[in-house]
Amino acid sequence: MGNIVTLISYLTAKEGFKFVFTGPAPECIKCRFNYVCNGKLKVGQIYEVVKVYGIRNKCPINEFVETVEVREASIEVAVNRKVAVNDMIISYNRMKCDLSRCSNYSRCVPQLIVRPVKLKILKVLGNVDCPKKLELSNALVKIIEVL
Repeated sequence: MGNIVTLISYLTAKEGFKFVFTGPAPECIKCRFNYVCNGKLKVGQIYEVVKVYGIRNKCPINEFVETVEVREASIEVAVNRKVAVNDMIISYNRMKCDLSRCSNYSRCVPQLIVRPVKLKILKVLGNVDCPKKLELSNALVKIIEVL
């Protein structure tokens, strides 16, 4: 899929910023910018800002929104080593782990994945040294579908 022009809060309109589209707020339905803000984004998908146009519009929710270009983003997650194969499509739920100080925690419990999803493994990056002795691999992935 190609890049999408959309509107996001001026506070987060920075190249490289990643976000999860959670759907429009109720106030958006009657707004004249609803289609531009929400019309082309997929709920549950992770997007990355690739260009900021510097055009601002008033917004009843975010004070101001800024015109940006986004693309579907890939992120790094830890997956079961048995399914860690390049180009594999897997169902994924983020893990439950209480070791929040672990160096792997952000990949095992990725904050940008908020629902069960189907992921495509773009590239296996190597094994995870898990203190709980789980057999995991780091992988660069992209969301294919929100379940």
